[in-house]
Amino acid sequence: MRSRYQRGAALMGLPFVVGALVLVVAPAVVTAGYAFTTYDGLSPATFNGLGTFRDVLADPELHNSLRSTGWFLLLAVPLRIVGGLLLALLADGSSRLAGATRVSVFAPSVIPDPATALIWLWVVNPLYGPLGAVLRLTGGTPGPVLIDTWGARLTIVALSVFALGEGFLVTLAARRELPESLYDAARVEGARPLARFRRITLPLLAPVLLLLTARDVLVSMTNALVPTLLLTRGGPLDATKTLPLLVYERGFREGDLGEGAALAVLTLLLGVAAFVVALLALRAVRRWSLRR
Repeated sequence: MRSRYQRGAALMGLPFVVGALVLVVAPAVVTAGYAFTTYDGLSPATFNGLGTFRDVLADPELHNSLRSTGWFLLLAVPLRIVGGLLLALLADGSSRLAGATRVSVFAPSVIPDPATALIWLWVVNPLYGPLGAVLRLTGGTPGPVLIDTWGARLTIVALSVFALGEGFLVTLAARRELPESLYDAARVEGARPLARFRRITLPLLAPVLLLLTARDVLVSMTNALVPTLLLTRGGPLDATKTLPLLVYERGFREGDLGEGAALAVLTLLLGVAAFVVALLALRAVRRWSLRR
């Protein structure tokens, strides 16, 4: 029976494995190969060794993009993690309010990216958008948000935080796996809700939150690519031109597929570095959670 179950499980997972190989692994290998060439998609690729990476690393546009990416990650990732945690705690229950919270939090994650961009274009519109209406009611003067450096950055960050459904579901599932006996013992000891959160919930959820943080380093950037392209096109003054957008512009708009592939490899290395740091920090977090 066990061998039959294992064979059935393997057959069920086979389409996923084949799809991952064809749609993810194979394109990634081809992209890594083109990163060492000079290639415009029309003429044959010419091997350039590490020359493509040297050209890319010396490009001032990459340096500006790294700064924009750093600001985006510094603002968006903590807000996504903290927001997902707080909403998961709010939605943890069987009441109607908890059920409505789960639906409302996850719903924005299934909205297509172009539709999300149009929603936020309406939100920040100074003439008839909600943001302009609130500013007028409070005595302020609404202005064009998307042509201001920090206005554009904060709009893209808000757009990314708006769609945190996947991280919310993972955090909610992890919260429900925590043993209720610990909370019962804490209540018997007279621990208040804040103390239970600080002494039980946060230490036990810390490994999950750490892995979600590493995941969001790449996921939040790639998910915001299409809305950023539609709303700001990387402006103003390249303030919102993150690495995925630079990859798109260099590879598809400018037709330099060799440098675009090299930039894609650098973006992937950024994600790998985040996961390595997360794995190294995971042991320390587990030790800290056990001491708590």
